[in-house]
Amino acid sequence: MENIEYFAVDIEQTTWQASQQPLSEIRRRVFIDEQGVDASEEFDTADAGAVHWLAFTPDNTAVGCARLIDDRIGRMAVLKPFRNRGIGSALMRHIINYAAGIGLPRLRLHAQTQALPFYEGMRFVASGDEFMEAGIPHRSMTLELGRFLQPRVEPSLPDTAQENRERLMLDNAIAFNEQAKKLVDNAQRQIRIFSRKLDPRIYDDDTLRDLMFELARAHPHAEIKILVEQTYPLVQDSHRLLHLYHRLPSRIEIRKLGKAIKSLHSDFLVADQSGILYNQSGDRYAGYAIAHAPLQAVELIDAFEDMWERSEPDPELRNLPL
Repeated sequence: MENIEYFAVDIEQTTWQASQQPLSEIRRRVFIDEQGVDASEEFDTADAGAVHWLAFTPDNTAVGCARLIDDRIGRMAVLKPFRNRGIGSALMRHIINYAAGIGLPRLRLHAQTQALPFYEGMRFVASGDEFMEAGIPHRSMTLELGRFLQPRVEPSLPDTAQENRERLMLDNAIAFNEQAKKLVDNAQRQIRIFSRKLDPRIYDDDTLRDLMFELARAHPHAEIKILVEQTYPLVQDSHRLLHLYHRLPSRIEIRKLGKAIKSLHSDFLVADQSGILYNQSGDRYAGYAIAHAPLQAVELIDAFEDMWERSEPDPELRNLPL
């Protein structure tokens, strides 16, 4: 079973022949029992030749699924008690990575109209008029995969202690703050932070500010980049990292996320090309920290740099907070 890169669930790529029972059970509960789709429409001969994915909770319970036929995603379902926990996003990330890996130019799907915001958040674009499918309103959507197909040099994987590769699950602001300080303290050169509002309970901290200051001074090529969606609270609340930005503008940069950018992420910190602090939820604390995850770190860095290049400094941040 493969660990999902960004969420506390496991995603397994599978086949209909190997996993028919859990795939059928999830789809029956969601589409037939909950949404009233006829069983003759839900299960078809295409299942046998499709690539399937299953999502599992830590206790190995199958709670979500999806399938891919050629370039078309379908049968995306998450059991009701497990929704709004990032499981659908985790499934989509694996499908996107798989499709990009085999060289597909795009992905297509028929999205239930009520689910459009979810898929738009994954950068799918709707087209055409609404239509009915299995008695439910749908829209056609497409994701162009060109930006995912750029060649990338994978980082080397030096030997490191097993405990540094372990994922530490986090569910409160204090834990996130402590792990942020550890990652910054161990960083050698680079820190990248993407955050909706640079949560003061995590980032507005004397110790964290001091650690970043020492990192910025310790290396002649040290680099700290902070990308924030909502910059006004930084000025309003006199955020410590904003003061640091004014103190060391040559080493610390802050940009406001471009208005047209729809990020697949909520909040993360990457230290060098190794350490990760990731919060999967925009309105609560639910995520993890890992000290050494270079493959995942590079993927987050790619996403960060893409957003960074399409964002600009916010003139409001030039004003020193009181």
